[in-house]
Amino acid sequence: MDEEVFRTVLIRAKEAGVTKLVFSGWGEPTVHPQFLEFLDEAKSRGFRIAVNTNGYYLAELSEKLVKLNVDEIYVSLDSLDIELYSRIRRGGELPKVVKGLEKLLNLKSSSGTLKPEVKAIFTVTRLNVDEIDRVFTYARSLGISEIIYSYYIDYLKAPPELECLNVAECRDKFKEKLTRVAIKQLELGPRVVKPSISPTTSRRCPFASNKALFVRVDGKVSPCIYYSRSWRTRVMEVERRIREVVIGDITKESLRDIWSKYAELYFRLYFTFIPSCLDCSLVNYCALTMSNEGDCWGYTPTCAHCPYLYMLSYCPL
Repeated sequence: MDEEVFRTVLIRAKEAGVTKLVFSGWGEPTVHPQFLEFLDEAKSRGFRIAVNTNGYYLAELSEKLVKLNVDEIYVSLDSLDIELYSRIRRGGELPKVVKGLEKLLNLKSSSGTLKPEVKAIFTVTRLNVDEIDRVFTYARSLGISEIIYSYYIDYLKAPPELECLNVAECRDKFKEKLTRVAIKQLELGPRVVKPSISPTTSRRCPFASNKALFVRVDGKVSPCIYYSRSWRTRVMEVERRIREVVIGDITKESLRDIWSKYAELYFRLYFTFIPSCLDCSLVNYCALTMSNEGDCWGYTPTCAHCPYLYMLSYCPL
């Protein structure tokens, strides 16, 4: 995102009464050359700030993050085994992430501040499901305030050994590990956020529930990160074509005007007045479930098979 678009986002957000901004997306926000400058400007305008990161540059950024009084830092921590971590996070370096995490938390402690609140995100795959309670213990030892468990969402050309959601043995092991975590949590451990173990008709859209929207780098606005671009995914062994859903352009319209165009879809999402595809008996046969362009109730676009709606995976906001 260039500087002009970012400043427009800040202006529009302030006009609309937005209180919190999340630096997140399909890529890694900390690699942006003006990342710290953008954080500083957003904080100076009074916004609460959350940063979603893979943790690679935490060691270099920690001092500034504490000094800027950033409110929340979400760090992906998928394994404590160096080799396994590098298999899950291609190009990732676990020692570098751990060093950054420890430095950030030590700086926070020595500064006598409560911010940033540091949270860990553990993405569950078949490769790392055995590490669930180990990572919890480590997070507790560091003083991490919350650990979020989230299913890995499969996509085309992804390594086949990662999928857990559609593998009964992996789901069962995940459930067993969460029971152990719950026992450890009684010892004053960090808060734990757990996904649904399998799809049910109990649903909640994280973006709609938080009255949030996703702003792309070009200023186009989408209802959420999942529908912010066109791509292909695979959920419960069904391949799906996701078409981008754009409801406005923040460089040309106010957020209030954009929200008014989103109102109908927001109403459906907020009250989950949409069909439930993932637990439907026809999920493996229905052509409508193979894209987000429409559903059997006649709604277009549809969110009826979004894994985030079913609380199967953590939505980064």
